[in-house]
Amino acid sequence: MRLLRRTIFSMLAAVALSGPALADPALWKVSDADSAVYLFGSVHMFTRDVDWRTPEFDAILKAAEHVYFEVVMDIEAYSTITQISITKGMLRDGKTLADLLTPDEHRRLSGVAAQSGLDVATLERMQPWFATMALMGGGSGIRTRAGVEMLLDAEIAPERKRSLETAAEQMGFLADAPIEEQIDALMSTVEGIESGATEALEPLMAAWERGDTSALLRAMTEQMTPRDRASYDTLVTKRNERWLTPIEQMLADNDDSLIIVGAGHLVGSGGVPALLEQRSYTVERVDEPPAGGPPAARSDSFRRRSAGSTCRRPWTRRRRP
Repeated sequence: MRLLRRTIFSMLAAVALSGPALADPALWKVSDADSAVYLFGSVHMFTRDVDWRTPEFDAILKAAEHVYFEVVMDIEAYSTITQISITKGMLRDGKTLADLLTPDEHRRLSGVAAQSGLDVATLERMQPWFATMALMGGGSGIRTRAGVEMLLDAEIAPERKRSLETAAEQMGFLADAPIEEQIDALMSTVEGIESGATEALEPLMAAWERGDTSALLRAMTEQMTPRDRASYDTLVTKRNERWLTPIEQMLADNDDSLIIVGAGHLVGSGGVPALLEQRSYTVERVDEPPAGGPPAARSDSFRRRSAGSTCRRPWTRRRRP
């Protein structure tokens, strides 16, 4: 599988854009009888400035009581990531990746590491999951810069920020994965670097930019192989299901929140919007205002309604011609 698939599956991976774009990414409203939360699909890293913010998104962000991220990347989170990288990132007892990989896999790994300018000797002593992260950070050939979450971080007051997971939980999805799953992920990344990752990003990024969730899901599915299923189940499917509990609690508590997670978590029958709809919540796309409607009308989009009242459906998605 190409490097692109690994970047989707890992919450720490970076995805890139390759040309000027005015984005219109997908945004959902999830309602019960008297409250609502919003779901926004993000891209974690860009290679250049991207005009992705819309008046609708900004109004909802401003009005939200809390903004939930997969993890709030504060000092404590960075400290946890560093600690786990040190304690779980290296092989012990003199073992190296050569002991875990086939001769052909090891030859290919050494080749892409040298090609990427990484210290092959240091990489050799890493656990497969940590070697994967090292390759994705230095071996993709793509220079990245801050994406959605980091761009928003400075403008959101700390007391408004919330996490769906802890940094330790996120790192555990990688560091505590079965060794065969880690090796599959590592070799998928090697294959991606060998084949060239940049062109593989285009279908996903084009779909994200225009809010085309069907095309995004199709691009993800087309690049998935049987060896990727375990990682996808761990990093996407199971996490989507776990997130339902805190989201339902937000609705029960009338916690008017904006939830920002990777775009891949929000598409398809296993995506968070579909799973919430299966639980009888009202789910609607609200990317665009109706024709002729002023975007500023969204500023009161979190206005609470009394229990039992009819849930309005404003600003439903306009079909593109």
